[in-house]
Amino acid sequence: MMSGSENEREVAKALLQLDIYLKALKLPFTVKDVYRRAYQHRLGEYYNDHWIDLLMADPEYQNCLQEPFTVYTILDTLNKNGHAPINYALYRMTRRLDINYSHAYVIGITQE
Repeated sequence: MMSGSENEREVAKALLQLDIYLKALKLPFTVKDVYRRAYQHRLGEYYNDHWIDLLMADPEYQNCLQEPFTVYTILDTLNKNGHAPINYALYRMTRRLDINYSHAYVIGITQE
């Protein structure tokens, strides 16, 4: 069984689902790159992303890919569980590639 709190499991699932989107769109960055962009400077010497490699290889988490998901549900899950920095890092990274989506809709609508 997957370990961690319910929030941690939801975040892990959202990151796996986001990884599927990034690969499907053949973007030049990974979930790990987005996470690094969001947290490396913020956490400094305490930054560690090794757990993402473990997550991506965990067959129990792979089962979450059978659940329905959208970009909205992924980013909403991250936002509700305290990981808005990942959403903002993703937004900045896609903007650099001239990929646009409604930032206000995808990230901000749940705050209304």
